[in-house]
Amino acid sequence: NLGSSFGDVIWTDETSVQLESHRRFHCYKKGQKPRYKPRPKHPVKVHVWAGISRRGATGVCIFEGIMTASVYIKILEEFLVPFIRDVYPSGHEFMQDNDPKHTSRQAKEFFSQHSINWWRTPPESPDANPIENLWHELKEYIRRVTKPKRKEELVSGILRFWSTVTPSKCQKYISHLDKVIPEMIRVNGEATGF
Repeated sequence: NLGSSFGDVIWTDETSVQLESHRRFHCYKKGQKPRYKPRPKHPVKVHVWAGISRRGATGVCIFEGIMTASVYIKILEEFLVPFIRDVYPSGHEFMQDNDPKHTSRQAKEFFSQHSINWWRTPPESPDANPIENLWHELKEYIRRVTKPKRKEELVSGILRFWSTVTPSKCQKYISHLDKVIPEMIRVNGEATGF
């Protein structure tokens, strides 16, 4: 049982969530074809960073703009470091993807200064990060439950969803690795489709 052995791992990632139009068609006259609504050229969106572990979730950071290495470090300082201090005082392993801002010299110095035990992963290995499936659930929640029309509703929907991310929900996603890791080994690290 592989997933049960990840007791001290904190998986982190970021995703983007945007406002969507929930009516797909315009009204049309009888006998005419329905027209799809065009997608907005510049949709309203926010970025979300968070982490999950067998002991629960970090706080969620919602931000706009471009994430640079220094923005990333500020997020880690505010959301990851206190989580490690409070939930994993005896040690942890920190998992992130290999985005250049995550692996920058500045980020590595931050990890060293704050005793963050970075667990290096192979390039292009999103299947090994169970938070990816949680992001899918978040986006479905926003699409089906929140249905925001303004940025404030989008942000409050994300926060409402995050309040449902309990340790048992985190454990469910982490346990999914029991299926994923053997398949990753079988396909030599290629995408598994999980």
